[in-house]
Amino acid sequence: MKKVLFCIIFLTITFTVHAQDTSKNIRIQYIVDNVPIIDDPDEESGTLNNDDVAELTVVTNKDAIEKMGYKGADKIISITTKEFKKRPDDLKKIPTTKLMEYRERTWYLKDSETPYSGPFIDYFLNGTKQGEGNLKDGKVAGLRSAYRIDGSKLFFRNYTNGIANGNSEEYFPNGKLKQKGSFKDGLDDGLWVDYYSTGVIKRQTLFTDQKPQFAKNEQKFYDLLEKGKGLMKDEDFKSAIKKLDDAIKLNANYSDSYFYRGTAKLDDFDFDGAVIDFDKAIELEPFYMEAISNRAFARIRKYQFKNSRTLSKTNEVTILASKDKVDIPKDEKEKICADLNIGYESGDKKAMIVDAIKEFCQ
Repeated sequence: MKKVLFCIIFLTITFTVHAQDTSKNIRIQYIVDNVPIIDDPDEESGTLNNDDVAELTVVTNKDAIEKMGYKGADKIISITTKEFKKRPDDLKKIPTTKLMEYRERTWYLKDSETPYSGPFIDYFLNGTKQGEGNLKDGKVAGLRSAYRIDGSKLFFRNYTNGIANGNSEEYFPNGKLKQKGSFKDGLDDGLWVDYYSTGVIKRQTLFTDQKPQFAKNEQKFYDLLEKGKGLMKDEDFKSAIKKLDDAIKLNANYSDSYFYRGTAKLDDFDFDGAVIDFDKAIELEPFYMEAISNRAFARIRKYQFKNSRTLSKTNEVTILASKDKVDIPKDEKEKICADLNIGYESGDKKAMIVDAIKEFCQ
């Protein structure tokens, strides 16, 4: 039985509970709103806190556990969320794909040999709606919608026989349109428009026969952008910066150019230059989470490598040793922590973000 990462708060104490308590060799099965948690919940599953819980039941009787269908478990912890309790009975009857089986690109209800047809609704761990749509013969058909954990719409898309066909729209957390266009047989078709969260158009792309059509200068811009990204992968940061300089000369209002150039500068130890580029990327797109996180690390690295000693140096590569103890001015630390916390609260819970918050913000 796989380990399950689950954080539930009781009496102001945080417990991390697992599907198997190795210290006591107890196998625990968690069930949330009648859905057994088999695999480790990922970030897309959301979190479950004490305030979300309406009822919690613990079953340890072996006979009762076996009757529930979990013969291999020693304990069952069953949780009912407040959101589940609020659902009308007719919604509770609609199945979730988390209680279905996906076989050969087709959805089946558990223990059924007939593909499922009908509505489905998926939920986050805390019981709020995650997505909904309809299946026909086990394939997504018609409108498919997805939501953020706060209830705001993430996207909607139309499908035919499990393949994207027709209109599609994606939204920013502030409710503004992020992208709109249409699919044909699962591929981009016609005019696609990308927006910044400010409402300003980021770019427009016309697809003909599933191929993007660009004017000469547009094609040159995207070619330079891709070459810059390729040089970054090859760790040739100085050459990447030059390519991205040229791209920005052609289009000074494309946030990704500043993000990639800022990241190249960060890797090339130009920390002040990196912050300036990340500032510009975020000015164009306030919800640019990667730029916000990288801006924090550019500021951190500036002080980690301040007055650092050189371990080795060639014409192309310089290796510096960072300081173990970092003294960061108060105003800079406040900026760093603001960016790290924005990233964390927006769902970026990578280990480096969490570690940086612990080291510099607590």
